[in-house]
Amino acid sequence: MKQVDQKTYYTLLKINGNSITIYSSPKGICHIDLNSKSGKKLFQKKSKLPPDDKIFFDLPEQLKKYFNSELKTFKVPLDIQGTTFQLQVWNELMNIPFGEVVTYKDIAVRIKNEMSFRAVGNAVGANPVPIVIPCHRVIKTSGALGGFSGGGPKVKEKLLALEGCMSLELF
Repeated sequence: MKQVDQKTYYTLLKINGNSITIYSSPKGICHIDLNSKSGKKLFQKKSKLPPDDKIFFDLPEQLKKYFNSELKTFKVPLDIQGTTFQLQVWNELMNIPFGEVVTYKDIAVRIKNEMSFRAVGNAVGANPVPIVIPCHRVIKTSGALGGFSGGGPKVKEKLLALEGCMSLELF
């Protein structure tokens, strides 16, 4: 995991039993951590601010609405870094509607690089802002959930259930 820029601030949230750390720069949200163990390294020597600080662009409130099934699309500026390929994949993930799932191969086809589904999987796994960029909506071609860097398969399953797209058809 990369260290975030020095002008990064963080806040800690607890929403419906979920611990979430949001990192933001003045330009936008740069990281969301759903796993407090990995986030501790990121916010060492960073400035902690309250969730309602304007530096977080209303994301804490939007996340609360999402977890209460009141929000389907996030509207926050992002300040993320990645390779050209990763940015292309992450941009395509933003087109997956709430409540729907696609496969890694589907994403590879959509970015016109259909044989790159493994590289797509790596890019999905490197997504720095899970939930906002909905990488949890990508599953294996077999229908298995696959991994989720935002907290593992159990968290992915909970997010998909929240969105109403968990069914026996996936397994």
